[in-house]
Amino acid sequence: MLKKLAAISLTVGALVLTAPVAANAATAASDSYAKPPSVSVDDPIVDICEVSTIVFGAGYFQPSEHVGVSVSGLNAADSAVSGNTAAADGSLILTFRPPSNGEGSYGVSFSGSRSYTATITVSHGHDAAASCDHDPTVASAGSELPLTGGMELALTGGSVSPWILGGGAAALVAGGALVAVGVSRRRSA
Repeated sequence: MLKKLAAISLTVGALVLTAPVAANAATAASDSYAKPPSVSVDDPIVDICEVSTIVFGAGYFQPSEHVGVSVSGLNAADSAVSGNTAAADGSLILTFRPPSNGEGSYGVSFSGSRSYTATITVSHGHDAAASCDHDPTVASAGSELPLTGGMELALTGGSVSPWILGGGAAALVAGGALVAVGVSRRRSA
């Protein structure tokens, strides 16, 4: 029984302490693969008459491709979009302005060599207007920041917890102690 407990403790401790090394090796190996083109939605939550921008990275669409765009949501026919032709490198930047009488969730769907649907939420905010009479390509100052990098993942606690490392170390110490007790019992017998 003591031998089994010692073996289990040593195995668990070794696995817990080597898991971060294996995870880093997997991350390093995945960096060598080609990354898919990025997509990002600048300002996925806007007020009425504000502009949201959907940015597709280079290579997402075919060069100079005309991309079909459709909008769904409350009074979607009154919304405005601009920029549905891909650039020479296959990137695309599209602006979306919801209707003046719109609210809730809008789906902006793209159909071309690749499909994608962006979700933008519209609230009444402080500037509910009777009409949005400005060009959707001209956003109010400070409401549109172009993204230049790729799409990044959120930080979700991917680092190794000190509690996990401490537990692994404790399991190793406990396993070592059990082995030592077993050896001392064998010698005294």
